[in-house]
Amino acid sequence: MKKAYRVMFPEKLRVVLDTYEFDDSPPGESELVIETLYSGVSSGTELARLTNNQDIGHWKGEPYPAGSGYAAVGKIVAAGDEVTGFRVGDAVFSPVGHASHHRVDSKRALLVKVPDSVPPEDAVYVRFCSVSMTTLRTTTARPGDGVAVFGLGVVGNTAAQVFQASGYEVIGIEPMELRRNLAEACGLRHTLSPDGDLAAGWSEELGSVPCKLVVDTSGTASAVKGATDIAAIGAEIVLVGVPWLSSTKFSMSELLQPVFNNTLHIRGGSEWEVPTRPTNFTRGSVLQNLQHAMNLLARKQINVTPLRSHLLSPEDAESGYLGLLNEKEKYQSVVFDWTRIS
Repeated sequence: MKKAYRVMFPEKLRVVLDTYEFDDSPPGESELVIETLYSGVSSGTELARLTNNQDIGHWKGEPYPAGSGYAAVGKIVAAGDEVTGFRVGDAVFSPVGHASHHRVDSKRALLVKVPDSVPPEDAVYVRFCSVSMTTLRTTTARPGDGVAVFGLGVVGNTAAQVFQASGYEVIGIEPMELRRNLAEACGLRHTLSPDGDLAAGWSEELGSVPCKLVVDTSGTASAVKGATDIAAIGAEIVLVGVPWLSSTKFSMSELLQPVFNNTLHIRGGSEWEVPTRPTNFTRGSVLQNLQHAMNLLARKQINVTPLRSHLLSPEDAESGYLGLLNEKEKYQSVVFDWTRIS
């Protein structure tokens, strides 16, 4: 057994770098042993787990201690005899937690090789790109159509870039000027503040291009109301963001009247709507989403480097989480550098 490290939430609003015993015995026939290089923080899901302040949804009453993370890049240090497609020394992405070491079954785990042209600290972002890519596969909107992305945090920023790279006319809608500026620094051509007349702002940016798809990554009632203001007749509104907090800002009538009048289609945007792995007669898979996101990074069709405000040692994990929670003008995206742990 080997001493290893992992980031844990022992209780609400507490973060620790925990030590544990890692099984470093030789891998099984299809197993890989991976030493983590970098892992990325999900400021949505992970902060929800850390704060445990949701009054609706599946995180109400989080059981502690809780694990953290689901986006990591590591180096393969051992491989079983039946492993194909991967070898010792490869850098690979996998949606696993914030920990220094992992053992995975190559036949079951979601694994994507990281090309030499993609820095591993950038490669962790394929996980956040993939969140919206199921919607890209399932939407009735087609390249050339207008897409509004509400919320330009990590998931929204990468969603806007993915749709733009896929040939859509995209506007990112975000109240924080800093996030709008970051999205533009990443290459997004159009951004708007939700304050004011959204329909007029849309027309000023894109002219007569209709908004056929709205992707909400914010999980707020305000965004859904804004979506109904700009969505064209028959458009889709896809809820990628999870509304963990209840709201009385709008009545149901205010939200539903335009849905009825404009024949809008509101639906959930869970990335798990498609199979985990490729399957016949389905619209893609989660693994294909991750692979495509990596290809977009390798071809420099999306840019995530400006998003990363902090590259921290896991020993400073608590400051990273609390920064994301309380200093939103300063902390935009946190990545842990596991090579800093001796």
